[in-house]
Amino acid sequence: MGMVVLSVLLLHFAGFFVGYIAATLAGFKEPQRRAVSIEVGMQNSSLGVVLAASHFSSAMVSLPPAVSAVIMNIMGSTLGFFWRGVDPSDSSKH
Repeated sequence: MGMVVLSVLLLHFAGFFVGYIAATLAGFKEPQRRAVSIEVGMQNSSLGVVLAASHFSSAMVSLPPAVSAVIMNIMGSTLGFFWRGVDPSDSSKH
């Protein structure tokens, strides 16, 4: 179970990070960077549960996407809560 949680944490962290970096490289302003980061990091784990359950006989196959859905929502909500308190215009003043 520990390996599943670690893998899911790394997957979603990478999604949030890569989304933000890609938006930065594309020249987006801070509010759009945040939106892209959230969109990339918050992928549809529910679809993974449905696909796993419909294509495999073992219920354990549905465990990683189910864990992913919970962790994805916690991470995305935490990031949104954090960014809510940080003014996007502050990051452009260097």
